[in-house]
Amino acid sequence: MAILSGRKGGRALSRIAVAAIAAALVGTTAGAASADSTPAPAVAKAAQKFAQTQAKSKQSASQRAFAAGDEIPAAETFPLLAADGSGTLYGYPPNGSGGFGERTVLGDGWNVISQATQVDNNKDGVSDAWYTLGTNGHLYFVKLEADAVAKDLGAGWDTYNLVFSPGNLGGAPADDLLARDKAGVLWLYTANADGSFAPRVKLGAGWGAMTKIAGRGDMNGDGKADIIAVDNSGTGWLYPGTGNWAAPFGNRVKLGAGWNTYNKLVGLGDLNFDGKVDLVGRDASGGLWFYAGTGTTNGAPFKDRVKVGTGWNGMRLMF
Repeated sequence: MAILSGRKGGRALSRIAVAAIAAALVGTTAGAASADSTPAPAVAKAAQKFAQTQAKSKQSASQRAFAAGDEIPAAETFPLLAADGSGTLYGYPPNGSGGFGERTVLGDGWNVISQATQVDNNKDGVSDAWYTLGTNGHLYFVKLEADAVAKDLGAGWDTYNLVFSPGNLGGAPADDLLARDKAGVLWLYTANADGSFAPRVKLGAGWGAMTKIAGRGDMNGDGKADIIAVDNSGTGWLYPGTGNWAAPFGNRVKLGAGWNTYNKLVGLGDLNFDGKVDLVGRDASGGLWFYAGTGTTNGAPFKDRVKVGTGWNGMRLMF
């Protein structure tokens, strides 16, 4: 922009020039506001705050079950993360008995996040990164570190009504993503440590009949990540993992009826520190229920449920 003289008697700014400058300023301000309204800043800020709490999570690993001769816990243990209707994100550390300890505020601005999931790419038993899907259709990957920056993986992810990671499905070191599109087709995205993906693999149609799909890690004790799915009738199904990216699930196993009691299922790994993978569910009244894992392949992956909380219906997002 040319420098305009302010000398007395100089040419006055024309109304057109003034209007042009004003328009430029408005455009700059609007651009800044638009950038700030994207999910990336809120995601990065929360990841930075979460990184400060990771030391406590790693310390709690000393209480957990370890495989013989191993320095890493036998199963991952993730905190429960939840965002309320105002967009505030909270972290709830597991207390070792299926419930959760005192929550920590991780940040605001999560009202522009529609879905989120945790991953453990370095396999130390605690989460080290998140994938978050913004209401703008972009997927973001962020490592949980002090200088965290949310990496934009591109647009078009709003074609999926479900995006989450059950762990490592494809055999590579990093945790993978499952995504279900609006036509009910399920897709596998095998992931790299930097959050990027290999070309997606179509797993099949008909998954639109499932009202919920969840899980984190090995639920049947065979060493491979599994998932739980609930159909329209409320019947729960276990889909055992195979470890093969081309066909990641074996024949499903019926878990029984009544799973439509829950409007949310969340897999967070081992929550009672016994080395077996557990599950939590939220019912319509906001009650939170804990299903302790058995780690068996006999079709009964969980013990009887235990109620571990109330008031959770205020949470819009749980992962």
